[in-house]
Amino acid sequence: MNLRPVYRALWPPSQRALGIKEAIIETTMTGWHTYAIEWEKEKARFSVDGETALADAPSPRGPLGFVMWLDNQYLVVTPWGRLGWGLLDVPGRGWMEVERLAIEPLERAGTTCAGFD
Repeated sequence: MNLRPVYRALWPPSQRALGIKEAIIETTMTGWHTYAIEWEKEKARFSVDGETALADAPSPRGPLGFVMWLDNQYLVVTPWGRLGWGLLDVPGRGWMEVERLAIEPLERAGTTCAGFD
């Protein structure tokens, strides 16, 4: 994967085969936002403030739990074999404030939505 032509030829089909989807969220993390995950049997949709950030992501199979945390650790794994991990410097006190959390069925059969503000 270190050679650009090999990467272009192999990475997109590998992502599809492994069910990998990703999206960059262009928003600040210092203000209030509403996040929602619409989880259907075959696909999931993630939105921020009512705008779709990632659509048609493959749904995980089996039961899942909801976990939310604030962390300063990171892990990077790239298609080129780059692996890195460490801690980000946090100059001040960190916190996460949640106004409302709801996990409820949507009107469509077989669909669950986790929404939190």
